[in-house]
Amino acid sequence: MEISKERRERWEQNTKNDAFNRWLAPQVTAPDGTLDLEALHAVAKRYGIDRREQYAHLNPGQVRMNLGNLLRRAVPKADYEGGAPTTPVPQQAVEAYMPEVVKDASVRDLLRLHGQIMDELRLREIVRTSNSPAGDYAELLFSMAFGWNLEGSSAAGHDATDGDGLRYQIKSRRLTKENGSRQLSFLRKLPEKKFNYLAAVLFDASYGVQRAIILPHEGLEARCRYSSHANGWLFRLEDSCWQMAGARDVTEEIRTAAAAM
Repeated sequence: MEISKERRERWEQNTKNDAFNRWLAPQVTAPDGTLDLEALHAVAKRYGIDRREQYAHLNPGQVRMNLGNLLRRAVPKADYEGGAPTTPVPQQAVEAYMPEVVKDASVRDLLRLHGQIMDELRLREIVRTSNSPAGDYAELLFSMAFGWNLEGSSAAGHDATDGDGLRYQIKSRRLTKENGSRQLSFLRKLPEKKFNYLAAVLFDASYGVQRAIILPHEGLEARCRYSSHANGWLFRLEDSCWQMAGARDVTEEIRTAAAAM
């Protein structure tokens, strides 16, 4: 990942001279003013962080950024804000702590936390998107709500079947304040009728069920736009879809399934 000029300037303005970096910089700067990677790894190891092999493919600036972020979480503030140094928390203990935090959380709470983490990582420019587990979650909710059998990944064109053998393509979209688009992921081979119904759900930013619907295949193609580049059909789940012929509003059923998890 290349560090952009704008990102470096923000780092120099907001972070470079804070208490943590004033503490770290003298320990990892060589006499000629360059970064001393060996010294940086040594500091990290004192706090239970060993990423030498994992970061071997990164350039020095990227190693400094990644280890700096890990150290910022692991080093007690007392160590760099003038107080008495405390015993470093081993990285193994930090990593083992997370399961203790989340193991008793509900599915909804875990998804909400995931969304918040992805949003924060995007704001920090660590990731460029807020990709999510929405697709798998949607499939699970529909299968629970209606007793459908989920297909394996090898099933072409549909995700689930019901007791009568009817096939369902399941789609979802997580709506955030940064991206409120209701465009679903591509529908493949739409004219070939690989599924009988489209089942779709709109999640809010915290993975709450906003609206859910089941639509018959008939009528979809007229509302889709074909992309030759992606070889797929684009469909927007706008409010008007609930007025389509054969549309079935299943919002309450999907909310009930979500609440039961």
